Amino acid sequence: MPRPSRWNDIVEAAAEAFRTKGFAATSLEDIASAVGIWKGSLYHYIDTKEDLLFAVVREPAEEILVGLRELSQMDLPPTEKIRRATRSHLKVLETNFVYASVYLQEIAGRRRMKEWSAMDREYLELLESIIRDGIAEGEFAPLTNPRIATLGIIGSLNWLTHWYRPDGPLRADAIADQFCDMFLAGLINRTSSAVAAKPSKPRATARKTA
Repeated sequence: MPRPSRWNDIVEAAAEAFRTKGFAATSLEDIASAVGIWKGSLYHYIDTKEDLLFAVVREPAEEILVGLRELSQMDLPPTEKIRRATRSHLKVLETNFVYASVYLQEIAGRRRMKEWSAMDREYLELLESIIRDGIAEGEFAPLTNPRIATLGIIGSLNWLTHWYRPDGPLRADAIADQFCDMFLAGLINRTSSAVAAKPSKPRATARKTA
């Protein structure tokens, strides 16, 4: 059965409160007051405050992960996969800034629940596998530590929530391209013919997945 229409208002108010005050410091009274309802009315929608947290973060978290899953199956050079992964990450941040910010502040790396830890781990492993492929194919420097490089990329992207503003002068796609140029400048194998500054053309269409 669909939730009543106030549900969207409640989730939006919760997202803004969690982003500005933090999950622990936000009370259900804060959220109810922002929506203009009694605290007790929230229990028509949720059982606990954590239910609201997961409602806030689920969509951007799943969108980022699904995008990387699909990208990992494409027959593209690793340099292009890193570029597209960066753009995808920034696009989700741009279109779901408040919700994505809450995910990165309150869920990512915190091992709050097995489901979310598994999602974090899968994202890291998918990105790391792209870097490993780049090393194996000679695009990335052979001395690159894949795990360190992966954590560096993810950390840089996640830190954007501390300074990026969707209504600011910097566009997400421009930031993504500049970030990617910096990432690839550090990864690229100088003895290979791979070019980091220009997006590579797809080598083929996406592979079929099971």
